[in-house]
Amino acid sequence: MLAGMRDPGQPRVQVSEPGQDATPPAATAAGPAPAGLFIVERRLPKISRPQLAVLQAALASAASRFSACGDGVRLLGSIFLARQERLLSLFIADSPDAVRAVSEASLVPFASIEPAVELPGQAQP
Repeated sequence: MLAGMRDPGQPRVQVSEPGQDATPPAATAAGPAPAGLFIVERRLPKISRPQLAVLQAALASAASRFSACGDGVRLLGSIFLARQERLLSLFIADSPDAVRAVSEASLVPFASIEPAVELPGQAQP
């Protein structure tokens, strides 16, 4: 495919400005939109490894509670960028609102919630 052109079968990705949520394409008449990936960014200056472990446990616990209630959200994992003091948490969810609810319930402040697109890695033999 030529640069700058997108496959019409692929969903259009929306990017939001910091502090704003980007909402994935709305549900169609055929049914609800499928669950999507979302990245939650947190800025955590001067956080220690034990504090990160507690924070991740709080996120996992909140996500589990919401998932058990059928809220359509699951925490896939997080990556901490130590030099930038940022934690990026990856969720699969029905909506950014579900991710926001989990993030608020965990009591861990966040900077943004963004839709994400998974890109394949190198195939394993």
